This record gives sequence, structure tokens and C-alpha cells, in this order.
Amino acid sequence: MSDITIICCYSNEKIYNNFLDSLKTQTCNYEIICIDNTGNKKFSSCSSAYNSVLNQIRTKYVIFSHQDILFNKPDSLAKFLEYLDKIAPHDILGVAGVKFNEVGVFANILHKNKAGEFIFAGDFRLQSPMMECDTLDECFFGGYSEHFRANPFDEKICNNWHLYAVDACLNTKAKSGHVFICDPEILHLSAGNLSMLFHYEFYRLCGKYSKIFPVINTTCTTSKTDFINRNYYLFRFFRHYVKVFILSHLKL
Repeated sequence: MSDITIICCYSNEKIYNNFLDSLKTQTCNYEIICIDNTGNKKFSSCSSAYNSVLNQIRTKYVIFSHQDILFNKPDSLAKFLEYLDKIAPHDILGVAGVKFNEVGVFANILHKNKAGEFIFAGDFRLQSPMMECDTLDECFFGGYSEHFRANPFDEKICNNWHLYAVDACLNTKAKSGHVFICDPEILHLSAGNLSMLFHYEFYRLCGKYSKIFPVINTTCTTSKTDFINRNYYLFRFFRHYVKVFILSHLKL
């Protein structure tokens, strides 16, 4: 009997198969729910993809994973499961995260840089094997299955492929839950790419929680949530992308 279900929405079959091969090296039992978004692109957001299978989970815990995750040691998943046993039913656990009152990302995971070398992700190593933070990176996170069934991902605000874990963390904290990161050795093959859609989603997320959190930090960006600052945030990035668009077309 498995204690944990891993859910992965994939758009690249080769990368996903490497993920599955890496999972086979793990020492603990697990169930896998795969969401194929390669051909017909059925889902336009990770939130809608994950929500579509929440009722299929039959285990105590669930993990939501990117397709480009690999496990560095055979007990990496078992260690993550041990940490899940230590959190409360309304908490969330991940492998990379930030605090509202500190600048920098805490993570013990590795990711590939532009030179193809594996380096530590983030800015700081974890201060202990498991520590509290405020928001998580989307690459690998989870908690009690019942918590996510009772609190599905926000398909309206997070209607693309970004920030759904951040929203889950903020929703959890708003309901007096806690967010933690832990230290199992995991490889993340990409550092991710930001687009204007990411910044627009973050702007709307700031609006959603403006009455609860005066500032929101993520592993990619940060802003105060009041009306003036969140709108200035969006204007700043909109101006940047307009400038890039104009310069790129002047070179044609």
C-alpha cells in the first residue's frame, strides 16, 4: 500500500520518461498520476490540470512535481515522505522557498545553469533539515491529500503555468496553516523562464491577498501588495517588455 501519490502534468514525453525512470530508483512505494498535455494541449493552466485529478488520489499524501525533476539518491523520495509525516494536515511542504522578511531563496536542490552544470539553486542552503518559510517554488511540493482536495488550485487567478504553488501557500497561511521546506537531494533540470504572463499573474495575486499580506515574496519576484506598489510593479515590467519588443523589431 502506497502512502504517497505523485502528480505530474507533462508536455514533453522524453523529459517525462526520464522523470519516470528516476522514480523507479526510489526505495519507497508510490502511485503516479500522469496528465498528458503533449498533443491536444487539453489544459491551458497547471491549476486546471491538477484540479482535474484531485479526486483520483487515494493516498494520505500527494506531491505535485514538474516533469524535469530527477532524484539524486535512492532515498530522496523516502526522506520527503518522512518530512511529510512531521507537518500538520493543513500545512504544505516543498524543496525551495522564501520568507517574507528576508531576501533570497532557500534551497538544497540542484539545477542546471546555462553551461549545463548542476549548481545549488537559490541563494542560501537550509538552516536545518526542515525549516519554515512563506511561499514555495512550484517544482516539487505537496502535503496531505485532503488539504488539496478541500483547497483546489485557483484557476481564475493562476490561469497559466505559474504561481499556483504560491497561491496555495498564501491560502494555507491565510487559514493559519504553515509552509515548510526540506532538504532531500533533488535535481531540477531547468531554472524556468519568466514572461509577461507571469508578472500579470503575480500582479493579480498581490491584489487577491492585499488585505492579508502587505508584501509577497516568491522565488522569482517580490512586491508590496497595496494598490500603488502592485500597479507600479506591473507597469515596470510592461515597460520592459515593450522596450524589448521595439528593440527587437528595429533590428529586423
